[in-house]
Amino acid sequence: MVVTIDGPGGVGKSTVAKLLAQRLGLTYLDTGATYRALALAARRERLLGDVEAIAALARRLPVRIEPVNGGGLRVRLGREDVSQEIRTEGVSEAAAIVSQYPEVRSAMVQLQRRLANQQSVVVEGRDTGTVVFPRATYKFFLNANPAVRARRRQRELQKRYGSGVSLAEVREQLEFRDELDSTRRVGPLKCPRGATVIDTSRLSTADVVQRMLRRVERARPPQ
Repeated sequence: MVVTIDGPGGVGKSTVAKLLAQRLGLTYLDTGATYRALALAARRERLLGDVEAIAALARRLPVRIEPVNGGGLRVRLGREDVSQEIRTEGVSEAAAIVSQYPEVRSAMVQLQRRLANQQSVVVEGRDTGTVVFPRATYKFFLNANPAVRARRRQRELQKRYGSGVSLAEVREQLEFRDELDSTRRVGPLKCPRGATVIDTSRLSTADVVQRMLRRVERARPPQ
């Protein structure tokens, strides 16, 4: 079984995906983490701007994603745990840029499919239901009001780093990422065909997960 959850930043994809995976007894896969790991490696090797070199790096990227207690993930580059470092704003901005390159996306799609090979997964990202797993068993697309998304992301950043990032700055960053994601030539952010669309603006995480579970249970064949 493959369950995809797509949508822009700040709609709650990661939190929902982790909980849904737990409820369904599946493995959680964050495709965004793979792009962030690539961006971190490219920054370290001073490759940003060199498309061919980044694509080559993507094809040999030694990234591993391991589940941890509580439904989270540990991301490793080789043996190094980079779970926290890949969530910094600098790496986020670099990931948004490197993910625009068709050669890079092609390599990363193959990587993501290998990570999900031979196991049932809940996978979240921005093109998981359109490009990475177009034949997914169940597809969801989450969205939310821009102001709600910005507040959520601001709280997330403050909780993670304890920094006082302004709401205006966070919203500007989200708009920048939305523009890049929706206009790229390969794998643009869009609602997958056949996906169940959920507006999370006024829903709790538990409400969203419950709606997804109802959708899955309705569609499952009788045992």
